[in-house]
Amino acid sequence: MGVESAKVEEVTAAPVPTESEARSNRPTHCVVGGAHAFILRISSFFGLAPLRFEARSNGFTVSISSAMCVYSYILVTVLVICTIFGLVAEINVGVELSVRMSSRMSQVVSTCDVLVVVATAGAGVYGAPQRMRNMLKFMENIASVDTSIGGQYSLVTERKLCGIILAILIFFSILIADDFTFYALQAKKLDREWDVVTNYLGFYLLWFVVLILELQFAFTALSVRARFSAVNDALALTARQVSVPVEKPKSSSPLNIYAIRVAPADSARSANVSLLVETMTGREHVVIIKRTVSIISASGEPRLIVSPCDAVRRLAALHGTLCDVVNSIDDSYGLPLIVILISTLLHLIVTPYFLIMEIIVSTNRIHFLVLQFLWCVTHMLRMIVVVEPGHYTIAEGKRTEALVCRLMTSAPSTGVLPSRLEIFSRQLMLQSVSYAPMGMCTLHRPLVASVIGAVTTYLVILIQFQRYDS
Repeated sequence: MGVESAKVEEVTAAPVPTESEARSNRPTHCVVGGAHAFILRISSFFGLAPLRFEARSNGFTVSISSAMCVYSYILVTVLVICTIFGLVAEINVGVELSVRMSSRMSQVVSTCDVLVVVATAGAGVYGAPQRMRNMLKFMENIASVDTSIGGQYSLVTERKLCGIILAILIFFSILIADDFTFYALQAKKLDREWDVVTNYLGFYLLWFVVLILELQFAFTALSVRARFSAVNDALALTARQVSVPVEKPKSSSPLNIYAIRVAPADSARSANVSLLVETMTGREHVVIIKRTVSIISASGEPRLIVSPCDAVRRLAALHGTLCDVVNSIDDSYGLPLIVILISTLLHLIVTPYFLIMEIIVSTNRIHFLVLQFLWCVTHMLRMIVVVEPGHYTIAEGKRTEALVCRLMTSAPSTGVLPSRLEIFSRQLMLQSVSYAPMGMCTLHRPLVASVIGAVTTYLVILIQFQRYDS
């Protein structure tokens, strides 16, 4: 998540601001580049990031755009209305002429399929302006972490991320086009191909909104997880500094797996960052780690430039800052994530249902069987895309706990370091490093197992109902 926080107002000599003034002076725009700019551009096109982009030498300055908010609302409203009217039209045609609803049970299943896509896209787009405002606020916290832990910008990593996102979009576009074409050709036999095209066009376009929303959350969560990993690497480096080998040193590579562009450290910037790293004075050096070679090179070895005791204090503050970012993301994506999880659960029931019924009926539509199988794989991957970032974040939180615990048991018992570690350990007990949308569930791998169990149960019920319907 390449980012530089940028203030709109010019920095002037003024008294220390109060808490309410500090909130009002939060940044209203920031600078993004690389893969982060790429995903935001795509999100903006589909109404999920109503931002204004202004080109700069090192990326784009992004800020909330009223015009783009209006565009987002109009886009999703039109698509939702078209999808609902198309669904009603297909139901009114009857099971004899419909290509997707050949029985009463398939009418119910297809209706649920369409409505969960509508609900997911609506929750994503209508809540996009507030999500982007929250993003602009926590970007400053991210920038402070990057500055302190010696973040580096990797053009190769940026290109890889853009390539991965582009590959996912291309695969999904081909799948959507193939599915759309298949049903249009089936309807052509009944002389209804244009009816099917108009009835389902909005539905297929809303699918892209759903996919981009999931990629947006996954990218944001994985980027924050990368900062947790960098803080843990810095904590491990601190442990080695006091002769406590808590884990095997990693091969030399950038501290963060995601490309970061760090602004030159000037006096104003240092003062801003220091406000975020506990209660430090403007004269205090906020950088904890530096490389032994130029920042352009990714092969430099990191080195601690503060005392281990001070490093633990600063890293605890940075960890607390990242926990606040996680809470902010959790609040911003809470409702969309719950709708996405429900949507994925229903699709993992609906799609295998159609696949199994096609096998039972044995109409020899190989193309349809392949399509349904690919959709099953896609929905499973959608679930993984949402859950895995949460799992990795929890894993980094446990790694932090293990590092602090090992330091507490192995570090020298004299001096200020034990008390700093004690405070850090208490902080870890009070701050949760996990995503729990609306407090309804926690995004980690056991959730996938629960979903698979639920899918199996409901599939058995649906197939039994289909037998009675027949």
